[in-house]
Amino acid sequence: MKPVRRLMAGLALAVTLVAPAVAQTGLAMRDRLVVISSGSATAVTQILASGFTERYEGVTAPLVRLLPSSAALELFCAGLGAQTPDIAIVVRRMARSTLDTCQANGVRDVVELQLGLGAVVLAVRRGEPTPNLTTRQVWEALAAERVTAEEFVPNRTANWSDLAPALPQTPIRLLMPPRGNGTTGLFEDMVLEGGCRDVKAVRLLFEASYRRGKCITLRDDGRVRLMEGVEIPAALLASPPGTVGLVSYDQLLASGGNLVALALDGVLPTQASIFAQDYVATRTVYLYAKRQHTRLRDGIGVVRGIREFLNEAMAESTTGPGGALSVTGLVPLGPAERTAQRRIADNLTAMSR
Repeated sequence: MKPVRRLMAGLALAVTLVAPAVAQTGLAMRDRLVVISSGSATAVTQILASGFTERYEGVTAPLVRLLPSSAALELFCAGLGAQTPDIAIVVRRMARSTLDTCQANGVRDVVELQLGLGAVVLAVRRGEPTPNLTTRQVWEALAAERVTAEEFVPNRTANWSDLAPALPQTPIRLLMPPRGNGTTGLFEDMVLEGGCRDVKAVRLLFEASYRRGKCITLRDDGRVRLMEGVEIPAALLASPPGTVGLVSYDQLLASGGNLVALALDGVLPTQASIFAQDYVATRTVYLYAKRQHTRLRDGIGVVRGIREFLNEAMAESTTGPGGALSVTGLVPLGPAERTAQRRIADNLTAMSR
């Protein structure tokens, strides 16, 4: 069974008890929203689901399922009907090819909202050296291959100080989530690819996919350890000195100062640097909704509550400065941008790109 079919089967089983009726359109109806969320957006999704349930008396709490960003959007775009999700909350924007898949499967009216800004962070334990790394040094430390005399050779770099004398004389070790996680995706796009794009040997590679492979393929000699993102903060605190962890900005804040962020290319991740997008590994958290699932007054449609969920998500008390999502480390958009997003939510405006 293909991965998306397995996901569909699992979701269908989860919503069987809440989709007993059939609408005039032939789409089954239910009385509970189904929201899929990337693991990196878990805290955001939980607060939005809780706020929606508390605000609207008598509604059933949304059914929330966690998946990697790529799998969440794949499932979102699998089709229409009660056995498919209504809303997806992820940390990577839907690619043009994914939107094409949506439309090919009948999901034509997709509403896209930007909830705010976050970041991925390289962090160490409090009290350990906090070097200012460049994205080039990060790539040279972690890539499966390095460039020597214009040739790609296996990466045998052992210590951070091997890259530059000012860096700590500690072994290179990294804890990070597996591929498919939104945190890892942004790290690959902004840090690893950013660090290798000016390497001459990489620039000379003609095929784009081959160049990307040289940038994001990591060493497999035990120096990079993969684990679920939620496990990384605790594992980092118990790791040998010098170990670096790849975490989200909200995980950094939640550590209560036990984890300290490293600067990348001279910029520390702060609310100000993330808002200005001066920090290289900044990301936007997106919400996607199916307008076609919205149940109309005459009873046609899959589920009630999509418009209300979106309005609650974009309320100033949720995504504005000091709003409910601020505890997750999400940095608000600017005032004009927030107004524009509220207008999209109010009108359920479908994305057109």
